Amino acid sequence: MLRTSALTIILVLLVIAFGAPARADGILGGADCPSTQNGCDVWAGTLGHPQVLTSPALPPGARGQSTTATCRLPGNGTVVPCVDPDWGWLGSDGCYYRPAPDFTPASPLVAAEATAGVAGGWYEWNCLGVATGGGVRWLPNAVADTIIPPSPQVLAQRAASRLRLPVPQIGASPSVGVPQLVGVPVWLWVAPAGWAPVAATAAVPGVAVTATARPVSVTFDFGPGGRTVCAGPGTPFRPGIDDPAAASPDCGITFSQASTGQGDGRFPVTVTVSWSVAWAGAGQAGVFGGLTSRLVSAVTVREVQALVVTAGGGTR
Repeated sequence: MLRTSALTIILVLLVIAFGAPARADGILGGADCPSTQNGCDVWAGTLGHPQVLTSPALPPGARGQSTTATCRLPGNGTVVPCVDPDWGWLGSDGCYYRPAPDFTPASPLVAAEATAGVAGGWYEWNCLGVATGGGVRWLPNAVADTIIPPSPQVLAQRAASRLRLPVPQIGASPSVGVPQLVGVPVWLWVAPAGWAPVAATAAVPGVAVTATARPVSVTFDFGPGGRTVCAGPGTPFRPGIDDPAAASPDCGITFSQASTGQGDGRFPVTVTVSWSVAWAGAGQAGVFGGLTSRLVSAVTVREVQALVVTAGGGTR
């Protein structure tokens, strides 16, 4: 639970009472009260961005988790812990900061505080020195790193956000560029460029963490035409070697209906590659929730009517 100043408490009460975004003394707040719920989701924050929040000259070890080192508040010189187990890390503005990983800001607060195109995060802040106030505010990483030593987990999140997954390219036989036929097996696969590990690294002086994404499965979704999930990239068809009438050994589909009933005469096809993400660095390791890369296309499927001629010249 956040420790808030009297000003923030008053703001939250006003927000709950009126249920609309409000500003007061540089504070921005609001409430979301769906009619299907008995309560409201309330948020509050400050407008504007801190300029320089570098930590004061901390004694050795104070930049870690130690709570024994002391610092003096600017202005009145009061001696306080440089790192408090409840409040967090002391900045040069006389305010304590700590990460707020579970905070989900409302869009007006993001627009008011976050700087577009600049990497940053949300932090709980409580001021005891020359300034007063508290709540949750957005800080650029470059500013936050001067106050709070980024943990390996935080660096891992930054590294994961830098991953750039390749767009999958469809491989198929017959090719998706030509009409497919009902009842004829289609081989499917993902081109090698879309099926290779991707890595990114985030670092601060003395610590580096690398996040690595690896493809684990691919889904070919043809909408009304069917769907298939493959545990690997699929096997490319080899002309002159593989039997075109045979099904793929690990990733393929056989259409049971034509696409003529669709609006544009084609089945939509969405190719989704699922990735696992793991990170390692600073003697630690972990995993994140999976990521996906996606490609959307379309395919035409036709039905060929067979005409059988009997020995007597008739048809059936």
